[in-house]
Amino acid sequence: MTEKLLDSSKSIPTPFLLVEEKIIKKNINRIYNYARLHGFAVRPHIKTHKSLYLARLQIDTGAVGIAVAKVGEAEKMAELGWLDITIAYPAIGNERALRLAGLSCKQKIRVAVDSEYGIDELAKAAAMHKTVIGIHIMFDAGLHRCGVSDQEQIIRLAQHIEKHAGLRYEGIQIYLGHLYGDAAGNPQSFKQINRLWEPVYEALCSAGFCPQTVSSGSTPSLEKTHLVSHVNEIRVGTAFLNDYFVVKFGHCALENCAARVVATVVSDVTPGQVIIDAGSKGLSAKQLLRRDNLEMGYIPAYPEARIFRLHEEHGWLDVSHCKNPPGIGQRLSIIPVNVSLCFNLYDYFYLLSSDGTLQKERIDA
Repeated sequence: MTEKLLDSSKSIPTPFLLVEEKIIKKNINRIYNYARLHGFAVRPHIKTHKSLYLARLQIDTGAVGIAVAKVGEAEKMAELGWLDITIAYPAIGNERALRLAGLSCKQKIRVAVDSEYGIDELAKAAAMHKTVIGIHIMFDAGLHRCGVSDQEQIIRLAQHIEKHAGLRYEGIQIYLGHLYGDAAGNPQSFKQINRLWEPVYEALCSAGFCPQTVSSGSTPSLEKTHLVSHVNEIRVGTAFLNDYFVVKFGHCALENCAARVVATVVSDVTPGQVIIDAGSKGLSAKQLLRRDNLEMGYIPAYPEARIFRLHEEHGWLDVSHCKNPPGIGQRLSIIPVNVSLCFNLYDYFYLLSSDGTLQKERIDA
């Protein structure tokens, strides 16, 4: 983001979220080129931005559908028209299940599960609405968050799904969130995953449950997904926008970051330090590293500056190593550590469109 652009947006109160459409389109092209090379379908995960505008941009590029994390996101995205929607999160709770079943009467809905409890709730809701919900079983590839890796347990889940007329077993969901930095580029990481995954896949096929879809997600290891056997779909969230976490661990360049938080220096009375009007409510409290090396965002115009502390409305910047530190009243564009968290903090973002104009867009979900 250039200083000229910051000047052109001076009428917008800070802090605000600025997104560059050209960079998003460049990222989209990179993702789809990789997907075409390996025969993957692309399913954007809209939890990153929650925007109808950006979802439409992704869908129009050739996505097979979208992934969401919440029922409310699915309901909001349905305003775009008929969609193939994966709820990539265990939808536990009767109220969630009923809303999804109702939505499945108008949209193609599938839900990720890892328990008979979740399966039973969805089955009951589907029966009440006289509909059919697709199911993906979550495979634990090593993060140990959700999912199972025991082949007998996965087969039991597949069998349990098939007992219910209102459910349809469709495949497997994998998440590679434990791979970032060196681990995301190390072939041994994927060999370890395959040692767990290959026997499960073979057992599923032998039992008559060969997965129609094997969907894998996670931005840091995105362009190594082809090293995981049998994957035919990639769920892509952060990679469409990117953030400082992705940059810091070497998974993209600064010029691939499409979103910035624009903030103003509101105080410079302390030598070697300035205060900005973006705190945890503007940048999120997500941090990189610990102890004496906290980083809570990156300022490309001042690479020597370090955001080291956030209160709700204030951000502390150490500018002691800057030759010409920013002064009071100056606007700064900041690459957030976690772009998804930032989108979740705002009602709107400002899109720098490809023709150079700024337009205000809702963060709808």
